[in-house]
Amino acid sequence: MSKQYWWKDRAWRIVQTNLREIDMADMNAEQYVRELQEFNANTVIINTGGIAASYESNIPFHTRNRHLTGDSLKTVINACKEAGIRVISRVDFSKVRAPLYEQHPEWAYVSPKGEIIDYHGLIHMCFNSDYQQKIALDIIREIIRDINPDGLFLNMGGYSVALDYTKGYQGICQCENCRKRFHDLFGLELPKEDDPNDPIYQKYKEFQNITVNEYHKNIKELIAEENPELLFFPIDMLRGEVGTFFDGADENNYMYKGSELLKLEKYSSPEKVASVTSVDFIDMWYRHAAVSPNEQELRLAQMLSNGGFADFYQVGRLDNHRDKSGYAPLKKMFRYHLEHEDDYHANFSTADIALICPRETYWSKGEIGFPAEYYGWYHLLTQQHYIFDCIKMNAVENISLEKYKTIILPDVQNMSDSGVAMLDAFAEAGGTVIATGETSMWDEHRKRRQDIGLRCLGVKKTGYVGRDYISAYFEIGESKKQFPRFADTDWIYLHDVYCYAEYQPGVKESMRFIPPHRHSPPEDAYPTNITGYPAFTMNEFGKGRGVYVPWKPGADHYHFGFPHMGNFMADLLDNVLGIERVTGNLPEMVEVEHTVRRDNSVDYVHLINYTGYSLKSYFRPLPIRDLVVELPWKKASPRTVYSMTGEKPVRFEYCKGVLRLFIDELNLFEAIKLS
Repeated sequence: MSKQYWWKDRAWRIVQTNLREIDMADMNAEQYVRELQEFNANTVIINTGGIAASYESNIPFHTRNRHLTGDSLKTVINACKEAGIRVISRVDFSKVRAPLYEQHPEWAYVSPKGEIIDYHGLIHMCFNSDYQQKIALDIIREIIRDINPDGLFLNMGGYSVALDYTKGYQGICQCENCRKRFHDLFGLELPKEDDPNDPIYQKYKEFQNITVNEYHKNIKELIAEENPELLFFPIDMLRGEVGTFFDGADENNYMYKGSELLKLEKYSSPEKVASVTSVDFIDMWYRHAAVSPNEQELRLAQMLSNGGFADFYQVGRLDNHRDKSGYAPLKKMFRYHLEHEDDYHANFSTADIALICPRETYWSKGEIGFPAEYYGWYHLLTQQHYIFDCIKMNAVENISLEKYKTIILPDVQNMSDSGVAMLDAFAEAGGTVIATGETSMWDEHRKRRQDIGLRCLGVKKTGYVGRDYISAYFEIGESKKQFPRFADTDWIYLHDVYCYAEYQPGVKESMRFIPPHRHSPPEDAYPTNITGYPAFTMNEFGKGRGVYVPWKPGADHYHFGFPHMGNFMADLLDNVLGIERVTGNLPEMVEVEHTVRRDNSVDYVHLINYTGYSLKSYFRPLPIRDLVVELPWKKASPRTVYSMTGEKPVRFEYCKGVLRLFIDELNLFEAIKLS
């Protein structure tokens, strides 16, 4: 039986204070702890070493903070522990001060242009340099021995050193350390461009994974020698950041972000503790200007509703922060979590639907650009009140798919042979696989397959992939009965991509493709050709089925939100495939999450109200009254149904596999306990 460490099955309330150097000049340990207690925090993340040592380090290459005149870091940590607050030391070895670089220029990251990154006197350190591979481990050992934290948080680890704060990604490091290590592993020269079609670049991606995993393993082994009770991010715990950005705002600042990131972390690595943190500032460029208090509160509602924790991150100390506008709602949510902490740990979703994300990491947009198809399906599933999990494609092969009945692959282009085989086996055993766009047309190394990889889809031969299509449609025709949302509509528009294919005998093809035609002038705006190519197909495969949508309705649903796309996806799931969802009279602006305690003893239903979101701004949501939630329920009727937010019983009815909950009023969120 594996050891039960302190961080497992724990109700976390985390505050992360990324201290500036000057914050140590007048640091007052008692006040620091008092501020944390006002948040009811039981964990704090505090920067300790790397770029600047926040303590009296004796490592020669560890630059000390120049402002260590207030209470010492050790005094602060001891005060936190005495108050029952766990302390996680944050370290960042991605940069050093210029004088240290001048002693060892061979440690620096070197761009394909032959340039280092010098960010106002901070020089980026190559991940494969002796500084990161050896000296960093010496610093970690010193921190464990001298500072004695409860955990270690590794920030900006791996190959993120190529990211300039202002100029963005600068390319593959070309320093001698990287050249040698890559050649030693593969006998090849480093690629100079991030070209997914270059097989050597694909080897470089493999090189990144190998070296990062080895680095984490080395740190974990060091920790095991020094203090096995020390938590290590990211091996023992994963933690994403829910923040906003000026660059790529339309892609990155979406309202479901807290829920989506937590689902990705939690269900891609179910063996690890997972959290996401609400980032205080509006962007890295503006560390001292906070996002809307309403957005902060919404993010924490998302975290708690999805089996996460109360988690908040800012720059600077709590007492001297320049924008405390979010503190009141944050403290309210932290206090709620404290009052109900026994109900907010070891909770997992009841979902039998998995939405697969093609993006490998939060920072990576992958090989296919921004995965709008994935985000469109995410929005649709949430708006239509499906209970679902999110899983990264590169994690699928490492987890069990046993709990799922349906897996959705939204334009997941890159899939390994083993991943393809696993999903075919899932369908053959009785599952439903829904794939859209160019799913499985490439392997994990971006090598183009001759045809679609997934056999369960029933594709005999892949044809031409049409791109940038406009003025194209599908004729609904005989499918009208299965698509009641199109009662007054005969055609569904198609925009951008269509994948022509020939299908195996027995595959059912539905609707007919109307290829692009003239759209102007009005006198000529009509098609002259309706083809036999389908809008979707269904293939019986073993005990299950494969459904193929050879275009990308999710992308347009995300970018534009026109009703054709959402209605097509909703009718496909609801009326063609008969996939269960939560029903009742819930508007689309309400998110529903259904989780259960690990031991299956208690269920929780959370509702989140998004009526406060308008034109990228967050306001106080409008109350929604007299809601009826009809929940698929395969257990005996619960004995008690109780509102944890309203502290009162909830009226309910149970009949023939449906549990009906009656909610008098929904404000920001509702949390219902069923036992």
